[in-house]
Amino acid sequence: MNASSPLIKMPAPLQLGDRVLLAAPARFVTEEQVESAKKFIQDAGFLAVIPEGLLAREGQFGGSDAHRAQSMNDGFASVDIKAIWVMRGGYGCARILPLLDQRTFCDNPTWIIGFSDVTALHGWANRLGVATLHAPVVNTFASCSAEEQCAFWHTLRTPHEESHESHVVGGNLSVLFSLMGTPFFPNCAGNWLLIEDLDEYLYHVDRMLLAFRLAGVLDEVKGVLVGSFTDLHDNTIANGQSTDNPFGQSIEQIIGTHVPESKAVHWNMPVGHGSKNTPIILGASWEQQKHRITRGMP
Repeated sequence: MNASSPLIKMPAPLQLGDRVLLAAPARFVTEEQVESAKKFIQDAGFLAVIPEGLLAREGQFGGSDAHRAQSMNDGFASVDIKAIWVMRGGYGCARILPLLDQRTFCDNPTWIIGFSDVTALHGWANRLGVATLHAPVVNTFASCSAEEQCAFWHTLRTPHEESHESHVVGGNLSVLFSLMGTPFFPNCAGNWLLIEDLDEYLYHVDRMLLAFRLAGVLDEVKGVLVGSFTDLHDNTIANGQSTDNPFGQSIEQIIGTHVPESKAVHWNMPVGHGSKNTPIILGASWEQQKHRITRGMP
């Protein structure tokens, strides 16, 4: 037993007819997007719950911080809501973390589903000892393959064993970087750290991983799971800069520079903003789900 990996609660598996709440804890959503979400949920045999104010907007956010947090808290408090599926990412989830009802969530664990900016919610829940599902948000679900969509619903309907073995934690690297040093950064000690990102400069990635290394995060992990790093940029004319000043290392070299040689690294995980985004349970044992996740990897 790994003392650094305490038992993580698994929310109850979904059963046909269960209610799935749609949420916009980051960017605002449109009526058309909500209609698409309802169809995805209903076609899978569940009931879509549209909370009051789902179409709210304040700047780029889906309403004020208080409004977005209250929508999540209402979902936690309802015993009929078995999962909360985030509509879209962008930015905003971290702003509501201090406003979320920890006690109610822990008393009635609810699946939180999404990726990218939803990494902040995953970190919050995982630190509280509750597993979450790193998977497509509603707005990216249509672009997933039929196999991935099937895996999405199958994962939610399947009972998952709670385990003391090394868990998977993490998600989007930029969001994790923004949480470091806060109470919402996931417990990495003895666990597998999943990282992925989108639309970043190579030197930005290096800076974030350097911070992880200097803070000791990469020394305490069991290993690193590398998802997709898509649409990366460099300091070159081809990337809109006035002069060529390339960073000089590929993403693989950057990661290899900072992750200690003693730590295992699994590359090309089908997770993130790339062409594949296979559901993976954060807070569940890597050993128990690695076969499903790595199937079909290059």
